[in-house]
Amino acid sequence: MDWRPSRRPVSRTTAGLFGLVITAVILPLVVPLFRFDGGLQEGDVASSTFSAAHEASFESATLTEAARNEAAQSVPEQALPVDTALRDQSIEKATRYLDLVRAIVVRTDLSAQLKQEAISRLSSPQPFTNRERAIFQSFDAAALQSLSRKVTTGLSDIMGSPLKTEQIDAAIREHVATAPQPVATAEEGEALAAMLRVFAVETFRIDVMATEQKRAEARQQVAPVFRTFAARQVIVTEGQEISAQDIEALKATGVIDDGVDLFAAAGGAIIALVAGILAGCYVYLFQPFPSPASRRMALVAVSFGAVLVSARVALPLVTPDSDHRYLAFALPVATAAVIASCFGDLSFAVLIACLGGLMAAFIGGTAPQIAGTSYVGSLQSLELGMTYTAAGLAGAAAVHRASRLSRFAVAALAVTAATGAVMCVFWLVSSQRANIDLAWIALAAGLHGLGAAVLSVGVFVVLAMVFGITTRLQLMELAQAEHPLLRRLQEEAPGTYHHSMLVGALAERAAIQVGADPLLVRVGAYYHDIGKLVMPQYYVENMLDGAPSPHEQMEPAESARIIRAHVTNGLELGKKYRLPGLVRDFIPQHHGTRLVTYFYRRAASSGEPLMVADYRYEGPRPQAREAAIVMLADSCEAVARARQDEGAPSLDQMVDAVFAERLAEGQLDQCDITLRDLQAVAASFKATLRAVYHPRVAYPSPTPEEIATLARGETPVAP
Repeated sequence: MDWRPSRRPVSRTTAGLFGLVITAVILPLVVPLFRFDGGLQEGDVASSTFSAAHEASFESATLTEAARNEAAQSVPEQALPVDTALRDQSIEKATRYLDLVRAIVVRTDLSAQLKQEAISRLSSPQPFTNRERAIFQSFDAAALQSLSRKVTTGLSDIMGSPLKTEQIDAAIREHVATAPQPVATAEEGEALAAMLRVFAVETFRIDVMATEQKRAEARQQVAPVFRTFAARQVIVTEGQEISAQDIEALKATGVIDDGVDLFAAAGGAIIALVAGILAGCYVYLFQPFPSPASRRMALVAVSFGAVLVSARVALPLVTPDSDHRYLAFALPVATAAVIASCFGDLSFAVLIACLGGLMAAFIGGTAPQIAGTSYVGSLQSLELGMTYTAAGLAGAAAVHRASRLSRFAVAALAVTAATGAVMCVFWLVSSQRANIDLAWIALAAGLHGLGAAVLSVGVFVVLAMVFGITTRLQLMELAQAEHPLLRRLQEEAPGTYHHSMLVGALAERAAIQVGADPLLVRVGAYYHDIGKLVMPQYYVENMLDGAPSPHEQMEPAESARIIRAHVTNGLELGKKYRLPGLVRDFIPQHHGTRLVTYFYRRAASSGEPLMVADYRYEGPRPQAREAAIVMLADSCEAVARARQDEGAPSLDQMVDAVFAERLAEGQLDQCDITLRDLQAVAASFKATLRAVYHPRVAYPSPTPEEIATLARGETPVAP
């Protein structure tokens, strides 16, 4: 009959919360609520040919907008009325310039050279050419007066209507050719054109409101543009650059789904709910986490969620894999299973490996917006799921109960081998395979293994400290004889030190027999009596043979108080030396709520009234199998040391008596140890104690010849 524990490391509430967290992590990843920019974008190159999923006739917003923009742009800018002041200012400048030229030309005291230089120094909005100035100089006063009138008429004509800078030259040529006062000579026409070119300025000013109104009217007059596609009609061919019109057509014909499909959402919700229920039920029924379980479960849940989020973000970017680069297989999905194996049982890591692999593959199949293009080929989804799962299983098996960082290197190799093996199997059955694919497979497998190992080490070392979780690396460090507490124990309380070493050896072997954690048991046994460092001389194992016991002159209650104090002193030392909580738990639990039997019975034999509480340890009772094994080992080793001269049958009886006494006292009621476990532990204790305390052969006294040889300083020689 099994001994059913009254307390489990994972309660129903904790298991329910864990399942709820797993569901909450998976739900937004498998239900198409968040796109993570994984769909097609304008300017992308189509990885395959996309055809209409169904017949559709729709208004093309893209083409309609383009047509309306074209109509609006064809409407010219509307002008404000001409500013007459600007025109009059230009006429005044031109007239003044010609008056100055006429004043220079009519002078008789200047030579032709000096007149030319004087004209060139006159200011004008734009420079005249040398020929144009020479023509001005060749005119007499009457000709310049006539030119001034024609320039005034020309500027009034040209600048009387809205005119842009780029239109001025054409307007000048047209005016010169059709002027109401025709030019008499070619030189006069050339001079008129030069004057108009220099003094005519832009008169166009845009009327923004009128322009926008005209363009809005033009946009309204453009009818919507409709497009029609038949079912399976090709929209985009492979290698074609995708335009906004193509994306619009892909959405309208059902190729791209950028909305929430209620059926897909329901399917994703069911998947997430089933995974959460499975995880929650598993951790409650099989109790894969030791105490304290909640922090370990939180770390596993965070790692599991991080892996799936990474898959959700990355897979749409690397699939479909039409070029056979296998980048999707390089994602370190195995990390979740490796971490689960570090902090829980291997069986739970197997569950996480399967859930992580299948969920990642499912996410990869439902994440992209492009219908039917999640994977290339019908086997790629199966390949991805099987590869992720196999990699997780291999990594979890490699690091289970790892006590050295080198095991993570083994895990990297195991994940790489498993990933590569599954990928090679699918490569062999593929109809489109090339030898170069093997190089990409090797690269993806190596990256998967390396990434899983590196990330797991980071979580194992760093996040374990953040979450306050004791790792096997910490336990291995505590098991070293160089630890300060163990060195102090060896130097200041050697009897307690050797007792602790024997208890550790006794308990470790028994833990292996019943599937408990042998490393935790050994470390817990090493430190369970460190409180005796405070007053080592008051404990019998540290007393010299023949020396009087300090308890002989003390009252039993005082002696019991000192003996019981090694528990509280041990807890204080454990905190001072920063022992993990898992190890400190062995200090009070290895005595549970037992009596300090020797002094209690001595006090009871006196017949005087006594308080039982003064002789009882405060506990608690052992909460885990490991603590129960150390309690039993501590008691058995102590009794065996006291009876070491009685032989093997007495040792067997002693072990059975200790176990029966602890059961009768109820000290094992709060831990998950079974009667079958107790039978295996008892058998292990008996075998170990018989080996340690076996009877020895009494050697006969030396012969007279041996004594005489030794007296002469010679070495006895066997006959």
